[in-house]
Amino acid sequence: PKIGVEGKFSLCFLAALALAEGNVNLEKFTDEKVNDPRLIDLRRKVKAKLVRELKFGASVEVKMNDGTEYKGFRETPKGDPANPLSLEELERKFEGMAKKFLSKKDNELLVTKVKDIENLDDVREITALLP
Repeated sequence: PKIGVEGKFSLCFLAALALAEGNVNLEKFTDEKVNDPRLIDLRRKVKAKLVRELKFGASVEVKMNDGTEYKGFRETPKGDPANPLSLEELERKFEGMAKKFLSKKDNELLVTKVKDIENLDDVREITALLP
């Protein structure tokens, strides 16, 4: 990738970003990140291959310079109905995406109202908080 948006479609960049920073979120798809020499070096070390039998699953192996190996497997991606996000994860994801548009106070109020939507008298209590 040469620009931030291209990073979303580069498995090597995504793996390097996750390894280097511990997580991947929309804010990290910047031109600076995809051109960061540290991440470029790390993504060059990533080897990826398609295993059709896994469908949307993934198998990961990380080999460190000292010989230590880490392995992981996930049959379904996080967020899939078979592997849903927890309420806390969903709230963090929403907050991360909404913070460009909502104040922290409005974000918290919106989350509170959505969590209690069954008890609202009028859904406009939610829509009134949206920009």
